[in-house]
Amino acid sequence: GESPPYRELEDSYGLCGPEGRSQISKNGRTSPLHPSNGQTGCLSDNPFVEDSEEEDTEEDTTVCSVVEKGEPPKISVQPDSNPESPRKRPRQDTQYQPRQDTQSPKPNKSSLTLPLRRPTGGCSPEPARLPCPMCSHSDTNPESLQEHVNRVHLDDLSPLVQSSQHKCPLCSQQFPNPTLLEDHFHTSHSDLSPARPPHPAHQALSCPICSQTGWSAAQLQLHVDSHFATPPSPGPSTSLSSGHSSASDLVLAQEMERRERDRRRLEEERQFASLQALYGMDEQGNFTQQSASGLRKAVVSGQLSVVDYYERSHNLAQSERSGVDDGSSVSHRITTVIRGLSVGSHGVLGTWMASRTDHFSATFGDKGWGCGFRNLQMLLSCLLNTTQYRETVAMRLAGNKNLVGMVGMPSIPRLQKVIEDAWREGFDQAGCEQLGGRLVNTRKWIGATEVATFLSFCCVDTEIIDFHRPTAGDGSHPVMFQWLLDYFSSGQTVIPPLYLQHQGHSRTVVGVEQLAGAGIKLIILDPSHSATSLQQNTMRLVRKTLASMKSKQYQVVVVRGVLDTTAKRDNKKVIRSTRIPP
Repeated sequence: GESPPYRELEDSYGLCGPEGRSQISKNGRTSPLHPSNGQTGCLSDNPFVEDSEEEDTEEDTTVCSVVEKGEPPKISVQPDSNPESPRKRPRQDTQYQPRQDTQSPKPNKSSLTLPLRRPTGGCSPEPARLPCPMCSHSDTNPESLQEHVNRVHLDDLSPLVQSSQHKCPLCSQQFPNPTLLEDHFHTSHSDLSPARPPHPAHQALSCPICSQTGWSAAQLQLHVDSHFATPPSPGPSTSLSSGHSSASDLVLAQEMERRERDRRRLEEERQFASLQALYGMDEQGNFTQQSASGLRKAVVSGQLSVVDYYERSHNLAQSERSGVDDGSSVSHRITTVIRGLSVGSHGVLGTWMASRTDHFSATFGDKGWGCGFRNLQMLLSCLLNTTQYRETVAMRLAGNKNLVGMVGMPSIPRLQKVIEDAWREGFDQAGCEQLGGRLVNTRKWIGATEVATFLSFCCVDTEIIDFHRPTAGDGSHPVMFQWLLDYFSSGQTVIPPLYLQHQGHSRTVVGVEQLAGAGIKLIILDPSHSATSLQQNTMRLVRKTLASMKSKQYQVVVVRGVLDTTAKRDNKKVIRSTRIPP
């Protein structure tokens, strides 16, 4: 009748054996056991509990009750043993049996526990059962109840069941997926489904004019508009199909009109972007960047050698620092050359030329957009070589009266900066706004108003003559040709050249030829002509007949003198023009 928990506890610590076993001392240490009276001691019994106490052990005894119950253990000391090491008193009513050779099975550690007292005071309540909303079935597990409802009552609507067809529980229609079935249920059986009440937009509406029914809100609006937008048909149309047909025609017409507006808008945007790129308004690149790129392309194509490339690059860098043109495209005193070729030519009765003028052609940096600046340089080449205008123009360009004698021909970046300075002083605010108030480091074109603004800023009096329409039936401008003849044949001491602007291009008029038979030819310098081609085919390139000048409009900038007072200069801040014919 030994207590099983203590038996397992003793075996787990190895407190039983024939020899070499240890016993627990008072201070918790172990000491070897010695035989007494020729018998080998065994520690399989509980040394802390008497036999009578072991027999009276209850099933629900706790650890504290076992240790505290009974008297303290009596320890007998053997003569030849350690008195500090207690030894279990042998049992009185049983004879000690020696240990068998068979080894006892290894104890299970999971059973090394003491029986604890069971909890008292009642039991936990049973979970409440959940009833099925469609039958008398109930279940304690919500998920099981949901599966029951889906499988038993809703069948194919259950997400746990895969089916190719989904049948409506209220009618015989079948659908390939639950979404269509749900829509059918809400629309066809809306009286049983509060999930989606009928929307006013889905209700059939009637026309307040012709009382036709069956319209949706959007269709009714188009149908009502058709009563006022289109004339009535010869015969009365009261059928629903006729009303729907007229509404469909109106929708189709509106759609076609919308597409046509979109097409025109896209075409206008494309043309506007093309014009922006053409006139340099796309903010892509500038004179310096285009010059460097053009020089590299010229080397690749064989137009320039490597030595010429580095020489031109050095001159461009120096020109950018000083603000003076590098002179790579100039043809000096071209008017003198043209006068010598024109006088005495066959059929020419008289030649009238402007004062000494140089020709400036486009270079790699301004090709395609810099014609206005090159024509302004041609005009300045005359003014800077004339005593009447030199000091006035040079002082504005140099900004210092002591540097007037050192002023050269301004480069294109320098001309751009001067025009911006004129805008900042209040000249031509309309043109400033049109060009965004910025010219430096851009490829924006300039026209007659910007040239007049530059000259007025430099205290040069100018006038813009606007030949705003052709004066002949063939689209030519004979009135303009006669006006130019009168200008150059006026007999003035200094006759500056004229800046000529027309659609998409500008040129410089430097003279007029009077032909036999009252014919007139203009002598015009074009920046697009290179210096080489101008030297080889001078007269063929510069002579222009009346038939070759048929643009719809021409603007001419004329130099009239010097603005010697501040009032006259301030009066030129607003650009005005003279229209011919009036």
